[in-house]
Amino acid sequence: MTSLGRTTKVDQVYEYLLQEMVNLNYRAGDRIIINQIAKACGVSEIPVREALRRLESDGYVRIVPNQGAVALGLDKEMLIDMVQVKGVLEGFATRLSVDYLSRNDLAQLRQINLKLQEAAKEGDHKAFSELNQKFHMTIYAPIPRKGLTTMISDLWDKYQVTKRIFSVAPNMMEQSYHEHERILELIEQREYNEVERYVREHKFKAMASWALSDAASVL
Repeated sequence: MTSLGRTTKVDQVYEYLLQEMVNLNYRAGDRIIINQIAKACGVSEIPVREALRRLESDGYVRIVPNQGAVALGLDKEMLIDMVQVKGVLEGFATRLSVDYLSRNDLAQLRQINLKLQEAAKEGDHKAFSELNQKFHMTIYAPIPRKGLTTMISDLWDKYQVTKRIFSVAPNMMEQSYHEHERILELIEQREYNEVERYVREHKFKAMASWALSDAASVL
């Protein structure tokens, strides 16, 4: 995992290829030519090879001996599985957070959500995506079950493609801002069951929006 604010050449290539897949510039079975990617990213072939190994580990490409890297494609079942796993874990983590979030924590979360609203108004899906992750991970931060929060953090990293939801379904940004407000209300009201259900549905709804978008319709 890369430290906040530090981006390596491998990270840059990884992000580039992942976005290319989200934009459907690579479909299942397409070969990924290393020297072409190196040229497009302005790097040598070494970070491209490392990025491809990481993409293979995360399930986005397959490296075939004597053939190179082949895209596996993004099908709806794969995307749904990703979001369902994250939704269940994050719903449970939010339930646990009710007993640990302080007034200061809730005030900080509302400040993050205001920034999310600004990003939505500006149509800045990249900033929105980063702030969205920060919002949810800030909710989980006080939970003493660090194994759970580490697992969720690892899933955010492994399933980075789900962070592109707002680039293919920008209408979700304003809606997510309002849903975040409701999540904070439920936490303050100590509605354990309801906040767990609501966060799970919040995650699933984002996936449904992606599935209905033009970009996903041709997967």
